[in-house]
Amino acid sequence: MTIREAVERSRGHIEKCEPSFGKRVGAWYSELMSKKIPVLIYCSVRTPQEQEELYARGRTKAGVKVTNARGIPPQSLHIDLGKGSHAIDYVPLARTPSGDLVASWDDDQGYSITRKIAEKHGLRGLDWEQPHLEDANISGWRELVSPQKQGVNKQKISLVNKRPWSSR
Repeated sequence: MTIREAVERSRGHIEKCEPSFGKRVGAWYSELMSKKIPVLIYCSVRTPQEQEELYARGRTKAGVKVTNARGIPPQSLHIDLGKGSHAIDYVPLARTPSGDLVASWDDDQGYSITRKIAEKHGLRGLDWEQPHLEDANISGWRELVSPQKQGVNKQKISLVNKRPWSSR
C-alpha cells in the first residue's frame, strides 16, 4: 500500500463519522501525518448486522473474540444511528524494505503514541480493543440509544385528569 492509498482510504472513513467527531479524528490524523506517523483507518461505520457478525467471532463462530459490543440491539459506537459513526478502528503502518506500507498489528509502541495524541483531540481508546478509538465527548453507546437522545419529549405527564367533567 502507498501512503496516498492509506490517506485516501482513511479520509473516506473520516467522512463517514458524525461531523464533530469526524473533525476531531481528522485533526488527529493530520497531526500524525505531520509527525510522519502513518496509520490506516480501516473502519468507521458498521451496520448492526456487520457488528453482530464480529460479535459472533469466538462465540458462535470460529476465531478469537473481536468485540464485546452487540449489533442488535446496537451497542457499538460504530453503528450509525442517524449522523455517522462515533468510533474508528485503525492500525499503525510500517515500511517494508521495498518502501511499501503494511499493517503493523503488533506495534504496541505505535498504538501507545497514537493514543496519547488522540487524547488531545477528544478521542478515547479502549483497554481491551487496541485498534479502536471513540468519541470521548459521550459516555458510551447507551447515551446514543437512550430515548432522550432520540428526541422523545421528557415532559412530566400528569396522571390526574384536570377536567374530569369534560369526558362525561
